Amino acid sequence: MVYAKDLDITWSGDTRYWRWVKETSGGNFEAAELLNVCWLEVRGKLSTTDLSPGTLYEVVFVVKMKTEAYGWDAPVNLKFTPPDGAVPRETTIKLTDLKDSKDEWKDIPFGEFKAPANPGNIEFLLYEYGGRWKSGLVIKGVAVRPKS
Repeated sequence: MVYAKDLDITWSGDTRYWRWVKETSGGNFEAAELLNVCWLEVRGKLSTTDLSPGTLYEVVFVVKMKTEAYGWDAPVNLKFTPPDGAVPRETTIKLTDLKDSKDEWKDIPFGEFKAPANPGNIEFLLYEYGGRWKSGLVIKGVAVRPKS
């Protein structure tokens, strides 16, 4: 798991836009709560050094939407770059689809890869640059786990 504190979240150091909240459900960590931005960008990477070569892994953003969330009419973009240097894969998702499970952690799968024999890095990005103000997204992090 790459927790929110280890991700590069644009404006996360500015308390006008993001707040860090202590979470104890499912572990003890700090989550990033979006207060208000119109430029959303969350990126990170992970070395495959500790993964089992030949094993198929899935990559998921772990997030929840606050009950009072707004501004999510436009879809967000998810980009995944596998460790083998293959072309990055992009997809979009409407986070309004999470409205029925507000305030609950949800997995948003957006990539999978087979761990290489020679370690490399995977990179991931969640973004939306449409200029619409949004709030209420809470990011736990990105999970990389064997796909069952």
